[in-house]
Amino acid sequence: MNPFVSVVVISYNMTREIPRTLRSLSPAHQSGMSRDDYEVILVDNGSRIPPTAEQFDDLGLNLRVVRMENPTHSPVAAINHGASLAKGDIIGVYIDGARIASPGLLPNARHALMFDERAVVGSRGRYLGPKFQRESALEGYDQATEDRLLDESGWLDNGYNLFAVSVFDESSGPTWFDPVSESNSLFMWRELWNELGGYERRFTSAGGGLVNLDMWRRACEAPDTVPTLLLGEATFHQIHGGVATNGSLKKVDEFFTEYFGIYGYEFEPPTMPIRFVGTFHTRPPDKEILEVFVQREEKQPSAITRRVRGAVAGRVSARNARRLKGLARRARLILRLRFSVMRDQKRAINELRASEYFDARWYREQYPDVAAAGWDPATHYFLYGPSEGRQPSPAFDAVWYLTRYKDVASGGAHPLLHYIRHGVGEGRRIRKVDQSVEPS
Repeated sequence: MNPFVSVVVISYNMTREIPRTLRSLSPAHQSGMSRDDYEVILVDNGSRIPPTAEQFDDLGLNLRVVRMENPTHSPVAAINHGASLAKGDIIGVYIDGARIASPGLLPNARHALMFDERAVVGSRGRYLGPKFQRESALEGYDQATEDRLLDESGWLDNGYNLFAVSVFDESSGPTWFDPVSESNSLFMWRELWNELGGYERRFTSAGGGLVNLDMWRRACEAPDTVPTLLLGEATFHQIHGGVATNGSLKKVDEFFTEYFGIYGYEFEPPTMPIRFVGTFHTRPPDKEILEVFVQREEKQPSAITRRVRGAVAGRVSARNARRLKGLARRARLILRLRFSVMRDQKRAINELRASEYFDARWYREQYPDVAAAGWDPATHYFLYGPSEGRQPSPAFDAVWYLTRYKDVASGGAHPLLHYIRHGVGEGRRIRKVDQSVEPS
């Protein structure tokens, strides 16, 4: 007999998102899971319009809806309360109820836990839409756009279609085989949950701050645990204005300060080996899997190219034909590389320009030689700023960032770009922590 699973889902002002989340967790969507195999405990943490169980009667879910009597800005109390009501041998937590589950999330999480009583199972998070949601929102991506995207995706018929209209979030990429710094669907045996004491109660920031990253780290670093990530499964974040996902990067920096205040040291992602369990139901894009697994198709020459080659072959010797072919290949490679570099540079400069941690006016005032030479500030900072020890703004200490994170400096990465693309999801800081903060 399979172990019973309890899934705790936290809701706060998610009238639009929760119906999709619960539908994705229903027996009709979760392959191989019957109503009697699991329960979903929906804990509302103070919504203006709280959900009711009757709204979801048509889903066939073993569902309980609980309303927190004294809701707090942080979801920690709601999570721990929901877990205290759980009947399952396995505890699962959805700290963010705005996430649609892929069809194999629950059965594969249960399956992965069967390998070891100390297993900790997570899945990767993805953003619906073409980019990180902070970026997409700046370019006009909103709830109406997302509603159309979901309607056109056909996810209700095949939930794996969502992989084609989503990207990894900051803490889950860039490939399926990279470590993660958190999981937004976390599963473990009840005994391990009790051993860890649930989510850390001292995280009181809105949205929980780094509590979800902290729980993943504590679970992975507990004695003899087996950190496990599911392949081919994920949760898909619906845009809803959540503090941690769609809020200010400066707000995120406050979360790191809170973490330091709790523990007395800075957050670092866990580094232990990961077990991978699962199956890909759709082929991931090449950029999401390791190069060693990518089988590149040989591009066939066009009809015009074949005719030109034939004409050349009839006029020159075989030796000269080989030389001409080699020269043409090198020319193509050089042009392709040049255009690729120009495209990547343009994208990087636009990312810097859009970042709240790059202040063009401040940069001009701080470095008058840049203004005198007529440079665009973002372009200058991208090309020369880090190597010349220049700062992008008072808010981001790029010099400290490279000094603190040796792996970034040794890899030659641009400090601010690294933070935008990877650092924020990896739990890295933007400047030296305030050492005056006393651990609580």
